[in-house]
Amino acid sequence: MRAVVVGFLLLFNLILQSTLFGHFEILGVLPNTAILIIVCYAILRGDVEGAIVGFFAGLLQDLFFARYIGFYALCGALTGYICGKPFKDFFRENYLLPMVLVLAAVLANSFVFYVIHFLLLGQTDLWYYFQKIILPETVYTLFLSIPAYRVIYGINERLEKFAKHRRNIWR
Repeated sequence: MRAVVVGFLLLFNLILQSTLFGHFEILGVLPNTAILIIVCYAILRGDVEGAIVGFFAGLLQDLFFARYIGFYALCGALTGYICGKPFKDFFRENYLLPMVLVLAAVLANSFVFYVIHFLLLGQTDLWYYFQKIILPETVYTLFLSIPAYRVIYGINERLEKFAKHRRNIWR
């Protein structure tokens, strides 16, 4: 059941990212909602499930938006694994941790994207890229991190209650 719900959430995100969110550009950038889902899910479910969700979120981005397959899948899997690794037993209602991890994940992913797609092609103006793309995208995504965390937290709580109820039925 969890896989179906997460798969639906990732497909819903892909549809929104490619259609509706295009009308909400600020300073020419969109929020990175895939990173929001990956980080929130990794915090709530741990490193392995975070890496799996990150891989599939990145794979969907690769299939529909990228020139080649694998870059976003690898970045998503690494992001999910790193964000879920040290935070298995923390206070889940804490909103500071998701914000800090979203901030770090967006900055790291944007910098890796810059290195792979621009720096290796000889476009070395990092300050321009940081100022015009990385910083607005980071602020925009950070602004959405608390509502996204609340939604994913609520979905996770309902799935955990459903799984607990289902385990009690079969005993």
